[in-house]
Amino acid sequence: MEQKEGYLVPILHKGFALLEYLGRQPGGRTMAETLADLDFPKTTLFRLLAALTDEGYICLDPETGRYTLSRRLLRLGLAALGEAELVEYALQPMRALRDRVRESVMLGVFMDNRVVLLEQVLGSHNFTFILKPGTDFCLHASAPGKLFLALLSDQEREEALQTVDYQIYTPNTFGSREALEKELEKIRTLGYATDDEEEMQGVNCLAAPVFNSFGEIAAALWTSGPSGRLTRESFPDMAVRIIEAADAISLRLGFKRR
Repeated sequence: MEQKEGYLVPILHKGFALLEYLGRQPGGRTMAETLADLDFPKTTLFRLLAALTDEGYICLDPETGRYTLSRRLLRLGLAALGEAELVEYALQPMRALRDRVRESVMLGVFMDNRVVLLEQVLGSHNFTFILKPGTDFCLHASAPGKLFLALLSDQEREEALQTVDYQIYTPNTFGSREALEKELEKIRTLGYATDDEEEMQGVNCLAAPVFNSFGEIAAALWTSGPSGRLTRESFPDMAVRIIEAADAISLRLGFKRR
């Protein structure tokens, strides 16, 4: 261990630093912005961006010149969580659910105290929601965020709750930990979570849990739609359909309800 310094690879450390930096920039960054923030030698940064793009770990938008993380890193994250085949197992139930409800159906996981979108199946209405893979969602005002908070282990929940800033988006947003924890109790009782115009006025959302073979929440399955179409009165019936689809994915992951 005393020879540790001799094994350091500076370019590798810079590569990891670059990936972590881009992971904190959901909208992406240009080379100039990245250079200013990281203060790498220009030639080093250019080579790292080119190499990581060639290997498929980051993406370059040719129109904006912005670099973002690719879905390949999401797959690595899933492998670390033991859910590498999650998207493959989820696609058929997601499509079947979309065909039943006609709204877009999304699948996301909990990473670094946020919910990250992995996959979506677009709805069949003329107006539907389209999100970029890798989009993240707040914990206190989104259905998948609240679902994870409700079903995570006590330690993970406490760590996540300490990161919530309780930003108020609409009159329905939960603005305090006390109010949010009451909502989490309700979610545990119902078995699903809702977003009743809490993050965006005019938009409702329902989410159900996907469990792994150990009975732990592995992902959230949800659908979103305009509040005039996905009405509050339709929540119970819609929840049954989403739970059925989530259970189908859970079964493929090896989970069996007792």
